[in-house]
Amino acid sequence: MELVVRYVLGAAALALPSADQAWARSAGGDSVRAASDDSGRPPSASAAATAIDAFGERVGIDQAGLYGESQSRGFDLLASSGAFRIDGFYFSPAATPSESLLAGSTIRVGIASTALDLPSPSGVIAYRLRDPGTANTLSLTTGLRDQESWSVELLGTALSRNERWSIVGHALILPDQERATGEDGRSANVATVARWRPDARTSLRLFGAFGLSRHEGEISVLASGDGVPPPLRADRTYSPEWARTRQWTLNAGAILERSWNGWSLGASAIRSVRHADRSDVALLEVDQDGNVDSTLFFTPPVETRSDSAEARIARTFTWLGAHQRIGIALRQRRTLTERAFATPFDAGRFTLADGPADVPEPDLPEAVARGQDEVDQRIASLSYGLQLADRLQVRVGAHHNRYEKTVLDFEGRRSRQLDTTWLYNGSAIWEPVRRLRLFASYVTGLEESGVAPTAATNRGEVLPPVEAEQYELGASYDVAPGLSFILAGFDINKPIYGLRQDGRFDLVGRVRHRGIEASLTGRLTERTRIVVGANLVQPRLSGNLVDEGLVERVAPGVSRLNATLSVEQRLGAGWSADFYLLYEGRRRLDSASRTEVRSVPFTTLGLRYAATVGSTPITVRGQLVNVIDRRGYWATPSGPIVAVPPRTFRLLLTAHF
Repeated sequence: MELVVRYVLGAAALALPSADQAWARSAGGDSVRAASDDSGRPPSASAAATAIDAFGERVGIDQAGLYGESQSRGFDLLASSGAFRIDGFYFSPAATPSESLLAGSTIRVGIASTALDLPSPSGVIAYRLRDPGTANTLSLTTGLRDQESWSVELLGTALSRNERWSIVGHALILPDQERATGEDGRSANVATVARWRPDARTSLRLFGAFGLSRHEGEISVLASGDGVPPPLRADRTYSPEWARTRQWTLNAGAILERSWNGWSLGASAIRSVRHADRSDVALLEVDQDGNVDSTLFFTPPVETRSDSAEARIARTFTWLGAHQRIGIALRQRRTLTERAFATPFDAGRFTLADGPADVPEPDLPEAVARGQDEVDQRIASLSYGLQLADRLQVRVGAHHNRYEKTVLDFEGRRSRQLDTTWLYNGSAIWEPVRRLRLFASYVTGLEESGVAPTAATNRGEVLPPVEAEQYELGASYDVAPGLSFILAGFDINKPIYGLRQDGRFDLVGRVRHRGIEASLTGRLTERTRIVVGANLVQPRLSGNLVDEGLVERVAPGVSRLNATLSVEQRLGAGWSADFYLLYEGRRRLDSASRTEVRSVPFTTLGLRYAATVGSTPITVRGQLVNVIDRRGYWATPSGPIVAVPPRTFRLLLTAHF
């Protein structure tokens, strides 16, 4: 019952568009610029230099901020929210875009999300495509990445003489890649982005990325009993020798943008594919003494394909002394997920200190039960924005959402769920005095709920999506030129599914996260840049399971206190140093007990050196990751615990030609 409750509770739109950018530039308000796109950012900058707030930034191997794709304000953005954008356009990923395709990513929350036509509760993941830039370049990078894995990286750009055509290509190869939990393997990613600008107001971009990965079998750790397991050994691989994972991924699409005489037009079409040839996962049930009961789950080839598209048009104009914008948009996605029964095999009993048991490879099944999930979703949106005298901004949006999901279960039964609903968002930013901005927002969003689990009497039934709701109040203040402070309070709540006493898997309550967060970001001096942030979160569960005493009121897998600090210091003579700290407080291990996983202070120290050897500019980048070698786990809302990566160093040498 305990495991069922864990997984039961665990089971329990859109980035800044070009029309918004044009409207913001015409208005010229500071608050709009703080929430604007990534234009003007240096393409090779670090995450600390790129971040506009302390809420989540990633550039290459660098990261800064409180949040990421795995958690924002206590919720998993990857799990069900669908809050993904590529350069402001709607995106439904079957495979996460690779570093070869992306220049970086940002988590949009708070005042930065008020510029979005359709923000999402708990945040939006805004991916940025690589940009060809304005010059022909070629660079080669080689060295050691995480877990001292050797890598080779090639980046090149080419432009036509009139700069109408440009292209950027990137390749990253790791011929002997070791993951943080010990699995050896190899991976390769290649990507290209081509841009055509027939005139100053029109842009067409075509992009494509392909990735290939082959590794030893993966692991998933589940705490057994009330205690927290001891850390994994850094020199051990805990899956059987014969276990394997193999997959390839694809992300490709086109983005068209055009503006003229106050009008802006945008359109996109993106395909995302993840094909797993084989997925072997060892589930390790580990007690507080390090004793392991291992089960290997074998899954044959399966594939997920997702097609997303968007078309939008907006008009900006001035009327009665106010800058205004009206926009309409249609966004659609179709996701097809193949499912195959994961066949379990006994992988033995052992201890974390000794490593996995020597179990022979079993006879793997040639045919297994298969199923399929298909999602069709369409969002029709109308948005309106007003800016008055650089002092007041108001944005509102209404969105008709049609969501249809069809499931074919392993027993050949087909079920269907159709939901139509209206979603709304509204925000206001008021600047009573220069340098101070007060903001408020309200957002609703639709999140997927999956299907009822096998343990339920309604197993395999398609569950209706749930509507999440967020309220927020905050302020932003320019402490000094280039240095801004943000303070905000938020309240996010949504229904949760659970196993009722009659055996049905159905709505049983709500989860609510209330909290405050703060950010101080920018230049302290000409040589020093900081990113400082912290939050306090109160995660609470309510409903039947709590009332019946089956689960605790405090939601599992959520840190009540988080803090971050990033400092980048230029030292002169081509040298710079950087420091990154992410502190994540104690988390409830699961919903059925009061056991907590201890806090994790995760630190990174780095040095960068730039010089010219002969006529060739070079850059050397070194980092020591998890400096204090803090070992242990992060608890998650869904049940499994995630091992903290061991201490490692990175050393990369780049030559620019």
